[in-house]
Amino acid sequence: MSVVPPRQAAFLSVANLDETGAREDKALATEIMNYLRAFAVSHGVNSGHIRQMDERTLLLRLDELPREAFLQAILGMTEDSRNLKTPGNEQVPLKIRVGAMSERAMRSFVNDAAQDMLAYMNHADCASAFLTGDEIDIWRKFESSNIEFISHEQLKYLDPFSGLIKESRFFTLLQHILDDFEHCDPKARVLFFDIEDFKSYNRTFGLERGDELLLHVARTIKGQFPTDVVAHLSIDRFAVVTNSPDVMRKCAIIHEDTKAYHKSFAPEIKCGIFKVDPLVTSAHVALDCAKIACESVKGRYDVSCRIFDGDLRERLFTRRYVARHAEHAVSNQWIRAYAQPVVDTTTGEVCGFEALARWDDPNRGILSPAIFIPTLEEAHLIHKVDAYMVNEVCRHMSEELRSGRAVVPASVNLSRVDFAICDIFEIVRETCDRWHIPHHMLAVEVTEGALDGTANLRQEMDRFRAAGFEVWMDDFGCGYSSLNLLKDYEFDVLKVDMEFLRDMDANARSKTIVASVIEMAKSLGIRTLVEGVETEAQRDFLCDVGADMMQGYLFGRPLPLELRAF
Repeated sequence: MSVVPPRQAAFLSVANLDETGAREDKALATEIMNYLRAFAVSHGVNSGHIRQMDERTLLLRLDELPREAFLQAILGMTEDSRNLKTPGNEQVPLKIRVGAMSERAMRSFVNDAAQDMLAYMNHADCASAFLTGDEIDIWRKFESSNIEFISHEQLKYLDPFSGLIKESRFFTLLQHILDDFEHCDPKARVLFFDIEDFKSYNRTFGLERGDELLLHVARTIKGQFPTDVVAHLSIDRFAVVTNSPDVMRKCAIIHEDTKAYHKSFAPEIKCGIFKVDPLVTSAHVALDCAKIACESVKGRYDVSCRIFDGDLRERLFTRRYVARHAEHAVSNQWIRAYAQPVVDTTTGEVCGFEALARWDDPNRGILSPAIFIPTLEEAHLIHKVDAYMVNEVCRHMSEELRSGRAVVPASVNLSRVDFAICDIFEIVRETCDRWHIPHHMLAVEVTEGALDGTANLRQEMDRFRAAGFEVWMDDFGCGYSSLNLLKDYEFDVLKVDMEFLRDMDANARSKTIVASVIEMAKSLGIRTLVEGVETEAQRDFLCDVGADMMQGYLFGRPLPLELRAF
């Protein structure tokens, strides 16, 4: 039997529940919810049409109210909610979100719409909002009020962290512009922003302060381009499509504003600019041009912005070469599996190795993983390389086992794209079984960026763990969602990002952060592996604070798999 969604609904949600003390005091939490129920009833809501969605939110079914009464109820609750005090503690005002949803806005089940609205309202610190369909008369009823209008389409494409549009929506909008180039403004530009050395900022000041910097940059960029397409692409990267005639001036303002955000660290934000060109018909290529321009000024302090030019086209050509020759590189073994040892901190013995892809091209020489891996991800070809790497590792381990030599476990890196375009679990499982490699001998490494929830990632991780594979989180601490991911996903090992060790001797905060991460992981039953160990002092420190494993040049550089000396 199908469920017909309500024609009119609203919700009341307490945004500052933690501040009231209701988290620890369940009786107070119940009292607050009862208080909100009475508040809703006082505005004409039938008590039988109120249900609790979660610990802080009530859903109000308002089908029976005539439209005028519905509008008046929402307006009344919006106005009166500003004066609500916490029961038993009137010194703490309740911060209430009032959301209303109309019939045509409810394309999906009502709870989804309400949760999307709440995420948006909490990010934007919006007290009241109306999720609209195309009922123009309802819009007009609210024109003179302080209620914000939003659409469900807006919510679907907004990044809940930054409030900017998501990467997928950005590419869709940019592609529309390129497809209609004849009517495109000749001033159209694609901008790519990247906060330089953001990992070090996180390492130095902590993840919470890193989040604050990201939000400051997001607001600054949007402030300079308020009517343009502004997107949050990934952790520390943003993009803009604009017709503004003074792009360079605005980019300079963004750079100076970001640099002034923290006087002692002076964060640098770099920008690449690509002038829309009729020869470039792909949104991904257009952004890639802007990205290449941005990358060309990283590490320089005399310039913060560059326009894509002829010199940079050669770098773009290399990326196109990679995309076009990836399958050939795999079949002809231009791509080879290298191994870097992992050492047990307690025994000092090699306890495993990480498999790393290296591309030695007969035409273009050694290609950096920093170029070919992101390129293959963007071209949706990385799964071929990752499957090849898994096969090479399993083949090598099988040969070692048949020869009677000791074999240590291996870890392989998987891209977020693998989970979206193929059944990577089945590929890994079948490859291991074909070479008769026990599943516990192989771990899969995924970065924070892979765990974005777009491809049922939690279920995929559970499949690996249920089949006996270990799941490791790579580059822990480099992004703004690391701690949340520990809440939502099960990991066997955290690989602590090597950036934390870069200036460990000069920066006491780095030591504190690493020690805290290791202690937290132990309390969660998760083992730790610290990357980038290059000195004996770093090794001794990690032994003292209880890291489980270490990896870095101190113990060995990556070598071809068949030449590994461990």
